[in-house]
Amino acid sequence: MKSLTKWGIIAVKAVIMLSLAGCATSVPIKSVRMPTISGMNTVKSLGIRDFENKSGVGGSLGAQLTQHLTDRAKSMIPATGKFIIVAPADPNADGVFFGELRSVASEESQTPHERTDKNGNTIVTITYTRKVSVAFVYGVRSSRTGMELGQVSKQGSSSDSSTESYANLADALTLAKKIVDSQMRSLQQDIVPTVVSTNRTLMNETLKDKTVKQLMKMALAIVKNGEYQEAIRQYDEIAERYGSVAAGVNADILRQAIESDAAVSVQMAQIDSERTGLAVKAVKNAADVLNSKLPSGAVIMIMQTKSTERSMLNDAVDQIITSVVQAGNLKVVDRSSQALINAEQEFQLSGNVDDNSAVSIGHQLGAQYAVLCWISGASSARKLNIRVLNIETAHITDQAHFDI
Repeated sequence: MKSLTKWGIIAVKAVIMLSLAGCATSVPIKSVRMPTISGMNTVKSLGIRDFENKSGVGGSLGAQLTQHLTDRAKSMIPATGKFIIVAPADPNADGVFFGELRSVASEESQTPHERTDKNGNTIVTITYTRKVSVAFVYGVRSSRTGMELGQVSKQGSSSDSSTESYANLADALTLAKKIVDSQMRSLQQDIVPTVVSTNRTLMNETLKDKTVKQLMKMALAIVKNGEYQEAIRQYDEIAERYGSVAAGVNADILRQAIESDAAVSVQMAQIDSERTGLAVKAVKNAADVLNSKLPSGAVIMIMQTKSTERSMLNDAVDQIITSVVQAGNLKVVDRSSQALINAEQEFQLSGNVDDNSAVSIGHQLGAQYAVLCWISGASSARKLNIRVLNIETAHITDQAHFDI
């Protein structure tokens, strides 16, 4: 019994070792895949329109599938975390996502099958099949230029079969939704940059030296533990000391993996920076004007006036104030002041930017300078404007505008 147990353990260990030897270890080399729809790096705020069925294809089935397409888009796009989602008609939208169901068709068929039983009798069975095919498109249109940034076409089919009856088959809508869900899996890579991986397989040792093989196994265990730097050190040592080609190749693969991680991080950061570039630059330039042109220690009052895009202006003014406060050169009047709130509301409602009123409010709040901010224009002509007034003299000391 003891002998059998011993040989059983040995056999199990042998199977495990053979299994491990047959499982090649691979390492991911990462890269950034740019979105299929080009120009998406300029889109920060995105409106999502409902999918349309302009031709009325599919009747009731088409209507239900169009709603499913809309639901999927409105669920998946925010989940990317790359966009500020706004209403499609919002003037702050940089782009608008749109889509259309182009076709949906359901076909049913019966296929007879004959076979002969052991008694020579012919037995006929019928296979019932329901097949659904779907085609749709989606894309993004720039709100700044009105031009399409790109459009993607999708199509697919799905079927279900049974030898019982049509009643045992998945209904047409279920099959159609299955197609949509499958085709929409690539939505993220169509609209945002994604990180993709190409696996590189580590090389097996070809030398017969038992010491080298053992050292290579130890290095491989370190790789599997995710400690690439230590594994590289060991592979380099094996390659130098024993002339192992496999160790040198594996060290190079691991270096590529580490370098790809760093490169991907840098590239994704650059892409995010480009997407928010105009707004960030506008805020920075406005804050730089105030910090460089006004005397150190001056008390300033920052006011919003009538603007084409109030929510964008709110964000811009908040960021300007943050930048100025962090720089520490100027003192900013608290925006919770009721006098300042009333003045801004009056300016926004009347449309008149009365410098004298701004100077008067500035006197009340103890400010030395009033900074009037507003956004003018639309789409590619949109600009962030600032005008600086000297409260004491009521003169304009500076005025500037920046693309936003």
